[in-house]
Amino acid sequence: MKLIISSILLLCLSLKLNSQSVFPLIDNREYFKSFHEGQTRQLDFLKPIDYKYSEEIIAYIDSKSDLYVYDGRKSEKLSGLANDYKIGINLLAWNAGPILSMWDNGEKQTLTRFAGRYVVSDSLIVYEDRRENAIKVYYRGEVHDLYYSVSDVHLPQYIGSNTVAFTGNGNVNYAFVGGKIIEIGVFNEHIAYATGANLVAFNDPFNQTFAVAFQNEVLDIEPTMVQSYKTGYDQIVYLDRNENLKALIRGEIVELSTYASFYEIFRDLIVWGENGVFYAYYKGKRYEVANYIPQEYKLRDGIVAFRNLNGGVSVFHNNEVEIISNLSGAPFEVNGNTVRVQVNKGNYVFFKNGFTYQQ
Repeated sequence: MKLIISSILLLCLSLKLNSQSVFPLIDNREYFKSFHEGQTRQLDFLKPIDYKYSEEIIAYIDSKSDLYVYDGRKSEKLSGLANDYKIGINLLAWNAGPILSMWDNGEKQTLTRFAGRYVVSDSLIVYEDRRENAIKVYYRGEVHDLYYSVSDVHLPQYIGSNTVAFTGNGNVNYAFVGGKIIEIGVFNEHIAYATGANLVAFNDPFNQTFAVAFQNEVLDIEPTMVQSYKTGYDQIVYLDRNENLKALIRGEIVELSTYASFYEIFRDLIVWGENGVFYAYYKGKRYEVANYIPQEYKLRDGIVAFRNLNGGVSVFHNNEVEIISNLSGAPFEVNGNTVRVQVNKGNYVFFKNGFTYQQ
Protein backbone atom coordinates (compact mmCIF):
# COMPACT_ATOMS: atom_id res chain seq x y z
CA MET A 1 0.00 0.00 0.00
CA LYS A 2 2.85 2.40 0.89
CA LEU A 3 4.51 1.57 -2.43
CA ILE A 4 1.32 2.44 -4.33
CA ILE A 5 0.93 5.74 -2.46
CA SER A 6 4.61 6.59 -3.02
CA SER A 7 4.26 5.82 -6.73
CA ILE A 8 1.21 8.07 -7.00
CA LEU A 9 3.03 10.89 -5.20
CA LEU A 10 6.05 10.51 -7.48
CA LEU A 11 3.79 10.57 -10.54
CA CYS A 12 2.04 13.75 -9.35
CA LEU A 13 5.40 15.37 -8.60
CA SER A 14 6.71 14.34 -12.01
CA LEU A 15 3.68 15.85 -13.75
CA LYS A 16 4.12 19.07 -11.77
CA LEU A 17 7.82 19.33 -12.55
CA ASN A 18 7.19 18.64 -16.25
CA SER A 19 4.36 21.17 -16.55
CA GLN A 20 5.30 24.10 -18.70
CA SER A 21 5.91 27.40 -16.94
CA VAL A 22 8.49 29.98 -17.99
CA PHE A 23 9.65 33.40 -16.83
CA PRO A 24 12.71 34.97 -18.53
CA LEU A 25 15.44 36.88 -16.75
CA ILE A 26 18.92 38.24 -17.36
CA ASP A 27 21.18 37.61 -14.38
CA ASN A 28 24.05 39.74 -13.07
CA ARG A 29 26.45 38.08 -15.53
CA GLU A 30 24.01 38.89 -18.35
CA TYR A 31 23.24 35.22 -18.94
CA PHE A 32 19.79 34.70 -20.44
CA LYS A 33 17.74 32.32 -18.28
CA SER A 34 14.22 31.13 -17.53
CA PHE A 35 12.72 30.49 -14.10
CA HIS A 36 10.98 27.11 -14.07
CA GLU A 37 9.42 25.36 -11.06
CA GLY A 38 11.82 26.75 -8.48
CA GLN A 39 14.94 26.61 -10.65
CA THR A 40 16.52 28.63 -13.44
CA ARG A 41 17.47 27.14 -16.79
CA GLN A 42 20.04 28.79 -18.99
CA LEU A 43 18.94 29.65 -22.52
CA ASP A 44 22.01 31.53 -23.75
CA PHE A 45 25.35 32.79 -22.47
CA LEU A 46 24.81 36.11 -24.24
CA LYS A 47 22.14 38.70 -23.68
CA PRO A 48 19.49 38.54 -26.44
CA ILE A 49 18.77 41.47 -28.71
CA ASP A 50 15.10 41.20 -27.81
CA TYR A 51 12.66 38.80 -26.15
CA LYS A 52 8.93 38.36 -25.51
CA TYR A 53 7.15 35.85 -23.33
CA SER A 54 3.88 34.36 -22.18
CA GLU A 55 3.40 31.91 -19.32
CA GLU A 56 4.21 29.02 -21.68
CA ILE A 57 6.85 30.19 -24.17
CA ILE A 58 9.75 32.59 -24.57
CA ALA A 59 10.58 33.94 -28.02
CA TYR A 60 13.85 35.77 -28.49
CA ILE A 61 16.27 37.21 -31.03
CA ASP A 62 19.72 35.99 -29.99
CA SER A 63 23.00 37.86 -30.37
CA LYS A 64 23.35 36.54 -33.95
CA SER A 65 19.88 37.87 -34.90
CA ASP A 66 18.36 34.38 -35.09
CA LEU A 67 14.80 33.85 -33.86
CA TYR A 68 14.33 31.14 -31.21
CA VAL A 69 11.42 29.79 -29.18
CA TYR A 70 11.73 28.10 -25.79
CA ASP A 71 8.73 26.04 -24.62
CA GLY A 72 9.89 25.12 -21.12
CA ARG A 73 11.75 22.04 -22.37
CA LYS A 74 14.01 23.03 -25.23
CA SER A 75 15.01 25.95 -27.44
CA GLU A 76 14.30 25.71 -31.16
CA LYS A 77 15.69 27.94 -33.90
CA LEU A 78 12.88 29.15 -36.12
CA SER A 79 14.47 31.61 -38.52
CA GLY A 80 17.70 33.38 -39.39
CA LEU A 81 15.74 36.45 -40.42
CA ALA A 82 12.75 37.96 -38.65
CA ASN A 83 11.76 41.56 -39.26
CA ASP A 84 9.21 41.31 -36.48
CA TYR A 85 7.63 38.65 -34.24
CA LYS A 86 4.62 38.39 -31.93
CA ILE A 87 3.48 35.74 -29.49
CA GLY A 88 0.37 34.27 -27.87
CA ILE A 89 0.19 31.66 -25.11
CA ASN A 90 1.56 28.73 -27.16
CA LEU A 91 1.67 30.59 -30.44
CA LEU A 92 4.32 32.59 -32.30
CA ALA A 93 4.21 34.43 -35.62
CA TRP A 94 7.02 36.20 -37.44
CA ASN A 95 7.60 37.84 -40.79
CA ALA A 96 10.55 38.10 -43.13
CA GLY A 97 9.37 40.83 -45.43
CA PRO A 98 5.91 39.80 -46.72
CA ILE A 99 6.39 36.14 -45.75
CA LEU A 100 4.38 35.38 -42.61
CA SER A 101 5.22 32.18 -40.74
CA MET A 102 4.02 30.68 -37.48
CA TRP A 103 4.87 28.16 -34.76
CA ASP A 104 2.09 26.48 -32.81
CA ASN A 105 3.00 23.98 -30.09
CA GLY A 106 6.02 22.75 -32.04
CA GLU A 107 4.44 22.81 -35.52
CA LYS A 108 5.68 25.32 -38.11
CA GLN A 109 4.04 26.56 -41.29
CA THR A 110 3.90 29.53 -43.65
CA LEU A 111 0.58 31.37 -43.58
CA THR A 112 1.12 33.59 -46.61
CA ARG A 113 3.87 35.02 -48.78
CA PHE A 114 1.92 38.25 -49.26
CA ALA A 115 1.30 39.39 -45.70
CA GLY A 116 0.58 42.90 -44.55
CA ARG A 117 -0.01 43.72 -40.92
CA TYR A 118 -0.78 41.01 -38.38
CA VAL A 119 -1.76 40.62 -34.72
CA VAL A 120 -1.27 37.67 -32.37
CA SER A 121 -3.52 37.18 -29.34
CA ASP A 122 -3.71 34.25 -26.89
CA SER A 123 -4.76 31.74 -29.56
CA LEU A 124 -5.27 33.74 -32.79
CA ILE A 125 -3.18 35.12 -35.61
CA VAL A 126 -5.15 37.76 -37.52
CA TYR A 127 -3.47 38.97 -40.70
CA GLU A 128 -3.83 40.77 -44.02
CA ASP A 129 -3.39 38.57 -47.09
CA ARG A 130 -2.61 41.13 -49.78
CA ARG A 131 -2.59 38.63 -52.62
CA GLU A 132 -6.25 37.82 -52.03
CA ASN A 133 -7.10 41.22 -50.53
CA ALA A 134 -8.55 39.48 -47.51
CA ILE A 135 -8.46 39.42 -43.73
CA LYS A 136 -7.81 35.94 -42.37
CA VAL A 137 -7.42 34.36 -38.96
CA TYR A 138 -5.51 31.29 -37.86
CA TYR A 139 -7.11 29.40 -34.97
CA ARG A 140 -6.31 25.92 -33.69
CA GLY A 141 -4.72 24.57 -36.84
CA GLU A 142 -7.17 26.12 -39.31
CA VAL A 143 -7.27 29.33 -41.35
CA HIS A 144 -10.63 31.11 -41.53
CA ASP A 145 -11.55 33.84 -44.00
CA LEU A 146 -13.10 36.83 -42.25
CA TYR A 147 -13.82 38.86 -45.37
CA TYR A 148 -12.60 39.77 -48.86
CA SER A 149 -12.69 43.24 -50.37
CA VAL A 150 -12.27 44.92 -53.75
CA SER A 151 -10.71 47.92 -51.96
CA ASP A 152 -8.08 48.11 -49.24
CA VAL A 153 -8.48 45.80 -46.26
CA HIS A 154 -7.76 46.85 -42.71
CA LEU A 155 -6.99 44.79 -39.65
CA PRO A 156 -9.91 44.62 -37.22
CA GLN A 157 -9.56 46.93 -34.24
CA TYR A 158 -11.05 44.53 -31.70
CA ILE A 159 -9.18 41.24 -31.23
CA GLY A 160 -9.50 39.07 -28.12
CA SER A 161 -8.22 35.75 -26.86
CA ASN A 162 -10.17 33.72 -29.44
CA THR A 163 -12.53 36.40 -30.75
CA VAL A 164 -12.56 39.11 -33.39
CA ALA A 165 -15.19 41.79 -33.96
CA PHE A 166 -15.10 43.25 -37.46
CA THR A 167 -17.06 45.05 -40.15
CA GLY A 168 -17.36 43.23 -43.46
CA ASN A 169 -18.75 44.19 -46.84
CA GLY A 170 -21.97 46.17 -46.83
CA ASN A 171 -21.14 47.62 -43.43
CA VAL A 172 -22.32 44.40 -41.76
CA ASN A 173 -20.86 43.76 -38.30
CA TYR A 174 -19.69 40.24 -37.43
CA ALA A 175 -18.02 38.41 -34.56
CA PHE A 176 -15.59 35.54 -34.93
CA VAL A 177 -15.99 33.49 -31.75
CA GLY A 178 -13.99 30.32 -31.18
CA GLY A 179 -13.85 29.28 -34.82
CA LYS A 180 -17.35 30.41 -35.89
CA ILE A 181 -18.62 33.63 -37.45
CA ILE A 182 -21.91 35.12 -36.30
CA GLU A 183 -23.64 38.17 -37.80
CA ILE A 184 -24.33 41.00 -35.35
CA GLY A 185 -26.05 43.51 -37.61
CA VAL A 186 -25.76 46.69 -39.63
CA PHE A 187 -25.13 49.93 -37.73
CA ASN A 188 -24.76 53.48 -38.93
CA GLU A 189 -22.27 54.35 -36.21
CA HIS A 190 -19.02 52.99 -34.86
CA ILE A 191 -19.37 50.23 -32.25
CA ALA A 192 -16.85 49.85 -29.43
CA TYR A 193 -16.53 46.10 -28.84
CA ALA A 194 -14.94 44.28 -25.92
CA THR A 195 -13.48 41.01 -27.17
CA GLY A 196 -12.58 38.33 -24.63
CA ALA A 197 -12.62 34.55 -24.73
CA ASN A 198 -15.76 32.93 -26.20
CA LEU A 199 -17.77 36.18 -26.18
CA VAL A 200 -17.94 39.71 -27.57
CA ALA A 201 -19.73 42.48 -25.64
CA PHE A 202 -21.12 45.72 -27.07
CA ASN A 203 -23.70 48.46 -26.65
CA ASP A 204 -26.36 47.94 -29.33
CA PRO A 205 -27.33 51.40 -30.66
CA PHE A 206 -30.23 50.02 -32.70
CA ASN A 207 -32.04 48.30 -29.81
CA GLN A 208 -30.49 50.56 -27.13
CA THR A 209 -29.43 47.50 -25.12
CA PHE A 210 -26.23 45.97 -23.79
CA ALA A 211 -25.61 42.76 -25.70
CA VAL A 212 -23.17 39.89 -26.03
CA ALA A 213 -22.33 37.71 -29.01
CA PHE A 214 -21.58 34.05 -28.36
CA GLN A 215 -20.74 31.38 -30.94
CA ASN A 216 -24.34 30.75 -31.97
CA GLU A 217 -26.43 33.65 -30.69
CA VAL A 218 -26.57 37.30 -29.71
CA LEU A 219 -28.30 38.03 -26.40
CA ASP A 220 -29.31 41.21 -24.58
CA ILE A 221 -27.77 41.38 -21.10
CA GLU A 222 -29.22 44.72 -19.95
CA PRO A 223 -32.36 46.47 -21.23
CA THR A 224 -30.42 49.72 -21.58
CA MET A 225 -26.92 50.55 -22.77
CA VAL A 226 -24.24 50.61 -20.07
CA GLN A 227 -21.48 53.07 -19.23
CA SER A 228 -18.45 50.83 -19.76
CA TYR A 229 -17.53 47.15 -20.11
CA LYS A 230 -14.56 44.80 -20.25
CA THR A 231 -14.25 41.09 -21.03
CA GLY A 232 -12.23 38.14 -19.75
CA TYR A 233 -12.54 34.38 -20.15
CA ASP A 234 -16.29 33.64 -20.45
CA GLN A 235 -16.92 36.72 -18.31
CA ILE A 236 -17.99 40.33 -18.72
CA VAL A 237 -17.69 43.05 -16.10
CA TYR A 238 -19.50 46.34 -16.62
CA LEU A 239 -20.85 49.54 -15.07
CA ASP A 240 -24.56 49.85 -15.71
CA ARG A 241 -26.46 53.09 -16.24
CA ASN A 242 -26.79 53.60 -12.45
CA GLU A 243 -23.05 53.02 -11.87
CA ASN A 244 -23.56 49.55 -10.37
CA LEU A 245 -20.65 47.23 -11.05
CA LYS A 246 -21.91 43.89 -12.39
CA ALA A 247 -20.49 40.80 -14.01
CA LEU A 248 -21.90 38.18 -16.35
CA ILE A 249 -20.33 34.89 -15.29
CA ARG A 250 -21.41 31.58 -16.83
CA GLY A 251 -24.75 33.04 -17.85
CA GLU A 252 -25.58 34.64 -14.49
CA ILE A 253 -25.42 38.31 -13.54
CA VAL A 254 -23.50 38.96 -10.31
CA GLU A 255 -23.71 42.34 -8.53
CA LEU A 256 -20.24 43.31 -7.33
CA SER A 257 -20.47 46.89 -6.12
CA THR A 258 -22.92 49.76 -5.79
CA TYR A 259 -20.21 52.19 -6.79
CA ALA A 260 -16.74 51.37 -8.10
CA SER A 261 -14.10 54.01 -8.77
CA PHE A 262 -12.32 51.67 -11.21
CA TYR A 263 -12.31 48.02 -12.28
CA GLU A 264 -10.21 45.57 -14.25
CA ILE A 265 -10.52 41.97 -15.40
CA PHE A 266 -7.96 39.37 -16.42
CA ARG A 267 -9.38 36.04 -17.57
CA ASP A 268 -11.55 34.98 -14.59
CA LEU A 269 -10.23 37.47 -12.02
CA ILE A 270 -11.97 40.81 -11.39
CA VAL A 271 -10.65 43.64 -9.20
CA TRP A 272 -12.08 47.04 -8.35
CA GLY A 273 -11.84 49.92 -5.91
CA GLU A 274 -14.68 51.09 -3.71
CA ASN A 275 -14.52 53.75 -0.95
CA GLY A 276 -10.75 53.47 -0.78
CA VAL A 277 -10.75 49.66 -0.47
CA PHE A 278 -9.28 47.22 -3.02
CA TYR A 279 -11.49 44.20 -3.79
CA ALA A 280 -11.26 41.04 -5.90
CA TYR A 281 -13.87 38.58 -7.16
CA TYR A 282 -12.55 35.15 -8.02
CA LYS A 283 -14.27 31.78 -8.48
CA GLY A 284 -17.56 32.91 -7.04
CA LYS A 285 -16.23 34.75 -3.98
CA ARG A 286 -15.54 38.38 -3.10
CA TYR A 287 -12.35 39.28 -1.23
CA GLU A 288 -10.94 42.40 0.40
CA VAL A 289 -7.39 42.46 -0.94
CA ALA A 290 -6.28 45.66 0.81
CA ASN A 291 -7.90 48.36 2.91
CA TYR A 292 -6.34 50.93 0.57
CA ILE A 293 -5.95 51.39 -3.17
CA PRO A 294 -2.46 50.27 -4.25
CA GLN A 295 -0.45 52.72 -6.31
CA GLU A 296 0.57 49.83 -8.57
CA TYR A 297 -0.94 46.40 -9.16
CA LYS A 298 -0.78 43.65 -11.79
CA LEU A 299 -3.22 40.82 -12.53
CA ARG A 300 -2.55 37.43 -13.97
CA ASP A 301 -3.71 33.83 -13.44
CA GLY A 302 -5.77 34.07 -10.26
CA ILE A 303 -3.28 36.35 -8.51
CA VAL A 304 -2.85 40.07 -7.85
CA ALA A 305 0.60 41.47 -7.12
CA PHE A 306 0.56 44.99 -5.72
CA ARG A 307 2.65 47.70 -4.08
CA ASN A 308 1.91 47.66 -0.36
CA LEU A 309 1.93 50.62 2.04
CA ASN A 310 5.60 50.07 2.92
CA GLY A 311 6.59 50.24 -0.76
CA GLY A 312 7.26 46.51 -0.93
CA VAL A 313 5.41 43.88 -2.95
CA SER A 314 2.49 41.80 -1.69
CA VAL A 315 0.42 39.20 -3.52
CA PHE A 316 -3.15 37.97 -3.30
CA HIS A 317 -3.21 34.24 -4.08
CA ASN A 318 -5.16 31.21 -2.89
CA ASN A 319 -7.63 33.57 -1.19
CA GLU A 320 -5.02 35.20 1.06
CA VAL A 321 -2.44 38.00 1.00
CA GLU A 322 1.29 37.48 1.57
CA ILE A 323 4.29 39.80 1.52
CA ILE A 324 6.91 38.83 -1.06
CA SER A 325 9.45 41.58 -0.48
CA ASN A 326 9.84 44.52 1.89
CA LEU A 327 12.32 46.24 -0.41
CA SER A 328 10.79 49.62 -1.14
CA GLY A 329 10.22 50.47 -4.78
CA ALA A 330 11.50 47.16 -6.16
CA PRO A 331 10.26 46.55 -9.73
CA PHE A 332 7.96 43.55 -10.10
CA GLU A 333 6.30 41.59 -12.89
CA VAL A 334 3.70 38.83 -13.00
CA ASN A 335 3.53 35.95 -15.47
CA GLY A 336 1.05 33.11 -15.17
CA ASN A 337 0.79 32.47 -11.43
CA THR A 338 4.35 33.62 -10.70
CA VAL A 339 5.55 36.97 -9.35
CA ARG A 340 9.09 38.21 -10.01
CA VAL A 341 10.62 40.97 -7.86
CA GLN A 342 13.94 42.50 -8.85
CA VAL A 343 15.94 43.10 -5.65
CA ASN A 344 18.95 44.54 -7.51
CA LYS A 345 20.47 44.32 -10.97
CA GLY A 346 20.45 40.70 -12.11
CA ASN A 347 19.04 39.32 -8.84
CA TYR A 348 15.40 38.36 -8.35
CA VAL A 349 12.95 36.87 -5.91
CA PHE A 350 10.23 34.63 -7.38
CA PHE A 351 6.96 33.74 -5.68
CA LYS A 352 4.88 30.81 -6.87
CA ASN A 353 2.20 28.64 -5.22
CA GLY A 354 3.03 29.99 -1.76
CA PHE A 355 6.81 29.48 -2.03
CA THR A 356 9.52 32.10 -2.40
CA TYR A 357 12.67 31.41 -4.42
CA GLN A 358 15.83 33.55 -4.41
CA GLN A 359 17.73 33.61 -7.72
